[in-house]
Amino acid sequence: MQKEVIRMTDPTQSIGSVLKQVRIERNLTLEETSVLTGVSKAMLGQIERGKSTPTISVLWKIATGLKVSFSELLVADGEKHDVIQIDQLKPVYESKGKMILHDVFPYNPMTGFEYFYITILPGGSHTSSPHMKSTEEHIVVTSGKLRLEVDGRTYDMEAPAAIKFKSNLEHCYSNPFEQEVIFQSIVKY
Repeated sequence: MQKEVIRMTDPTQSIGSVLKQVRIERNLTLEETSVLTGVSKAMLGQIERGKSTPTISVLWKIATGLKVSFSELLVADGEKHDVIQIDQLKPVYESKGKMILHDVFPYNPMTGFEYFYITILPGGSHTSSPHMKSTEEHIVVTSGKLRLEVDGRTYDMEAPAAIKFKSNLEHCYSNPFEQEVIFQSIVKY
């Protein structure tokens, strides 16, 4: 028996409503939220109103500053997936469209992790600001070659390859190679 496929809609509205909900629950003004996250008050207001889609970097700043999971910002309450066609999920783009991130399994407090399917085209890169303390990231390269930089060390990982590291340090994913790289990132809280 095949389970129903539920497609993720445009995350812009979800991000804005989750951001506003977290801010209001914590009794924070936009200005106070700006100080915590390092994202301008104007940008936060535009995100809340659904007038701006933030980049991955901005989402990480918001998630880190408010101490919420990245995927919590992307998925509205009540969205559940049984069978997921990754190519049908709405991606988030970074690095001028050269990094394509799919939030496959959003953060769940019962499991304590979130799972991303990521493609980086040649020449693409993304620097991730440090995540919350005691956060661990597991990377599995399934196609191509990934350059990962963590804490001043560089790892060139050709598929099939995997690594885990404490992600409370700045880290960078890049593809200086000639073919696209596909990898999965599991962030464990």
